[in-house]
Amino acid sequence: MAISAQDKIMHVANKLGLSSLKYMQASTGAVYDGINASSGSFDFFSEASQHTNPAITNINDNRFEVNEALLVETIGFYTFTGQGANGVQNLNTAGSIESNRIIVFDLIIGNKTVMKNTPIFVAGGPGTFASSGTQKVSQGPDLPTVNMNRHQVYMEGAGILIPPQVEYQVKAKVYDLNTGAISNELLGCYLYGTRVLLNFNTSI
Repeated sequence: MAISAQDKIMHVANKLGLSSLKYMQASTGAVYDGINASSGSFDFFSEASQHTNPAITNINDNRFEVNEALLVETIGFYTFTGQGANGVQNLNTAGSIESNRIIVFDLIIGNKTVMKNTPIFVAGGPGTFASSGTQKVSQGPDLPTVNMNRHQVYMEGAGILIPPQVEYQVKAKVYDLNTGAISNELLGCYLYGTRVLLNFNTSI
C-alpha cells in the first residue's frame, strides 16, 4: 500500500507531538536560495536572510513558522549569473556547468544529516535517480526568456518532512570528475513538495 504525502506528514507530526498540524491547509510549495558569488562550496538557506528576496531567495528565515511545514519530494540545483542591475537574478543559459561536473550535497534538518553525500551527475549519468536538463524560464518583462540548467533528485517513497520551527540547510560542493578538484560555480538550490500552511479552518 502506497503511503501518501499526507500520511507521511501526519505520521511525523504524531511522533513529534504536533497534534494541531492535521488542521492546517495542505498545499504545494517550494523554497529556494542562491549564493550570489562564485564558489565550489555552498551553504544554502542558513544565510537566506542576507540575500535579496525574491531575486536570490524566497525566505527570510530557514525555519518554518508554527504549524507550517514542507514535505520535500524534490531537491534541485540551478545556475545563474548573479543579480542584475534591476534586482532580478540573471539565469545562465544551458551548458554553464560543464558535463564533467558532479554536485554532492547534504540535507540537514535540525542537528541531523538526513541525506549525506548525495550525488547529482550534471550529465545525468551513470544510472541514478537524478535527472538533468534544461527548462525555459521567463525572467520578467525587461529580460529575455532563457534555458535554465536544472539538476534534481526525486525522493524515494514519501519524501522527507521539515517540521515547524526546525532549522534546515543544504550543504553542497561541485567537483570536476576528471581531476577531483572543486569547481567554482554560481549555484542556487530549491526544495519542492507538499506544503503545510497555517489555516485552522481546513483539514488535511
